[in-house]
Amino acid sequence: MTEGASKAPVWFTVGAIVLILWGLMGCASLYMHFVMGPGDGAGTTDYDRQLYASLPTWYGVVYIVAVLSGLLGAIMLLMRRSAAVMLSALSVVAVIIQFGWLFVATDILAVRGAWVAYFPMFILLVQLFQLWFANRAKGKGLLR
Repeated sequence: MTEGASKAPVWFTVGAIVLILWGLMGCASLYMHFVMGPGDGAGTTDYDRQLYASLPTWYGVVYIVAVLSGLLGAIMLLMRRSAAVMLSALSVVAVIIQFGWLFVATDILAVRGAWVAYFPMFILLVQLFQLWFANRAKGKGLLR
């Protein structure tokens, strides 16, 4: 494809839509975190409730930044705006701060084991992919 107002390639549009859907799933998780809390579901333990209650306020702010910058970055991709790169980078940084603190400053790994880090690592990989995707699109002249 050529630069400017030309039509975006299908791979780009599909990728941006998938990343928007991923961001919307993040919003659902964010909603459950803030509105529903740890809950009293069958899998909820006293440890879950205690960990949730001990999270500092800034942790929630970083969580919001991680999710919303990722979603907005994906939307900017679909809109073919170069802000997608900066927003995707912000999301990566926020995800690293969020989960880095959780795994370093709490005993979650000792209590739950290493498997608890698998999904956060997947989240980081998806956000790194989004950043790579945005940079690739910018390099190909797909973003303005």
